[in-house]
This record gives sequence, C-alpha cells and structure tokens, in this order.
Amino acid sequence: MNTSTLALLIPIFAIVGGYVVAIMKIRHKSGGLSREQEVENQALRAELASLRQRIEVLEQLVTDDDYQLKREFKRV
Repeated sequence: MNTSTLALLIPIFAIVGGYVVAIMKIRHKSGGLSREQEVENQALRAELASLRQRIEVLEQLVTDDDYQLKREFKRV
C-alpha cells in the first residue's frame, strides 16, 4: 500500500466509523424507551385486570337476589 492510498482510506474509515457510532447510539436510545414502555404496559395490564375483577364482583353483587331484596326493604 502506498501512502496516497493510505491517506485516502483513513478519512473514509473515520467517516464510516462515525456513522456506525451514530446509528448505534440511536438504536440504544430507542431500545431504552421500549423497555420503559414495556414496564408501563405491564403495570397498566395489571391495573386493568384488577379493575375487571372488581367490576365482576360488583356485577355479582348487584345481580344477586339478596341484594335486590335488601334494596326493596330499604325502600319500604
């Protein structure tokens, strides 16, 4: 390899290396956000499951015959 070829390849490698580093930084940042979003999604799913269970219990209480009977007694 002569010096002129080497002098041409060094800046090319530096430019390409800079782009590779920039792309890796962007991927790392986007990966961090998806982890945070995944944690938030899991928390929201757990809360949704809890709320669904509470609604089921409330529906059972309201549709229960004993509840309807108590309600009629309170009216009288």
